[in-house]
Amino acid sequence: MREWSRIVVRLVVSVAILAGAYLAVAWWTGRQVPAALVVEGVSVGGMTTEQATQRLTSDLAAKAKTPIRVDLADTQASVTLDPTASGLSFDIPGTLEGLSGFTLDPTLIWTRLSGRSDRPVLVKVDEPRLLAALTEKAAAVQTQAVDGSVSFTGGKVVTTAAVDGVAMHLDDAVRKVVQAWPRVESVTAATTITRPKVTQAKVDAAVTSFAGPAMSGPVTIVVGDKTAVVTPEQYAEALSMTPDESGTLTPVVDKEALRGVVASATSAIVVPAKDATIVLEGDKPVIRPSVDGVSVDTAPAADLLVKALTATDRRVALSTVAAAPSLTTEGAQALGVKEIISSFDSAFPNDPPRTTNMTLGAAAVNGTLIRPGEVFSLNTVMGERTAAKGYQEAGVILNNRFSRNVGGGVSQISTVTYNLAWFAGVELTEHKAHSLYISRYPAGREATVSWPNLDNKWTNNTPYGILMQMWLSGGQVHGRMWSTKVYDVTAVAGPRTNIRQGKTVTDSSPSCIPHGSSEGFDITVQRVISKGGTVVKRESYKTTYVPADRIVCSGG
Repeated sequence: MREWSRIVVRLVVSVAILAGAYLAVAWWTGRQVPAALVVEGVSVGGMTTEQATQRLTSDLAAKAKTPIRVDLADTQASVTLDPTASGLSFDIPGTLEGLSGFTLDPTLIWTRLSGRSDRPVLVKVDEPRLLAALTEKAAAVQTQAVDGSVSFTGGKVVTTAAVDGVAMHLDDAVRKVVQAWPRVESVTAATTITRPKVTQAKVDAAVTSFAGPAMSGPVTIVVGDKTAVVTPEQYAEALSMTPDESGTLTPVVDKEALRGVVASATSAIVVPAKDATIVLEGDKPVIRPSVDGVSVDTAPAADLLVKALTATDRRVALSTVAAAPSLTTEGAQALGVKEIISSFDSAFPNDPPRTTNMTLGAAAVNGTLIRPGEVFSLNTVMGERTAAKGYQEAGVILNNRFSRNVGGGVSQISTVTYNLAWFAGVELTEHKAHSLYISRYPAGREATVSWPNLDNKWTNNTPYGILMQMWLSGGQVHGRMWSTKVYDVTAVAGPRTNIRQGKTVTDSSPSCIPHGSSEGFDITVQRVISKGGTVVKRESYKTTYVPADRIVCSGG
């Protein structure tokens, strides 16, 4: 019995010793990671969790910063992500979780002691940051579809390359990056490719078939035995190419512009027509006949020129046509310019600069033909009065005072013109009397003129042409209108009313011009127009003249 008891005791003691040893081993293995643990290629076996964490943080630091490239499928484009900036990082505590700690599981204890364990490092992903980073990067490589185009500038073909539209599928890119990093250097994200309506192939075809040949050199215009050339620089702006519904580029032609180009190029071939003219010879109107001209028939020029742009010989044959004058001999005869229908003479004082100005103004008016319905404008006929044209400084009225300016005196030309229109019975369209009464003019029946806004206009409301005649001689401006007489016209002047006197003004300015005072007054003049002995119209024109002050110059 004793022997058996000793055996039992020895067994119990042995079991206790073994149990203690097992517990000791379990405790010891629970303090460290498995003996042969390798994480992402870094051996950390037998280390405590803290030691393994430090080792992995250190040795995997470079890998944690390794960029990942995202290629856009079916394109040459790609973007590269910075992991840290994109919300990607290693989860080392999570990677080591469960690899240490006390356990009595013999299998786990044995694995910790002897088994090799390869484990990938776990990754933490901030998906909103990753999506934002991909969105920002994609913006730099994504494109909108751009139609190709062909245009013509300065005689050259200008093309815009067609561009495919490319859009990255961001959700697909996020998923693939999360799956691949850090063990794969690049992933390919799905894309949507949008083809332009006008592809590069269609641009190239347009250049080959039309644009290139069109701009390849000049085109020769043949008119009879004469030739002219038009260059790409001249006709390029009249050409363009636009896409049809299928995106095919087709030529568009500004035919009017092309005809203009051809007309300009062949202008030397044209013989201009000569209008008939009505001139005064021997103090009577004489018709100088019109002459037909020769012009190039440019009606088919645009279509022929477009065909020639892609033809081998690059030549266009055009014919000539007779060019009719705008006023034929028969048309001039029908204007009925045959007799004096009104006349008016106006005496002028001796003032050589002023006389020079009136001579120039009368010469501009003399010989002017106004057809039925046309408006005569004295400012248009004389133009701006400048020293370059020979006009000199002479007396004018400025702000109700006598002054001097270039062109002074032409208001006498205006007054003669106004009275010619008055007695011809034509429509008095626009006129303005002087502000001060000038005694050499008929009161209430005179008109001033000033460039550019103060004009003297009348409208030829007769069925005949009117030829103006004007000249200076014997101290007078002489005016005549030649036409076919339609109206008899008289002027009936009313009394002067509301008479006002000027005051005396002393002026010390260097530009002062002394002159005496004159009365201001109102007057109404009636124009009575008769035809065949019957009065057909009465028109009243009221004029108000301000008084002229007596100016005394006191300057040294």
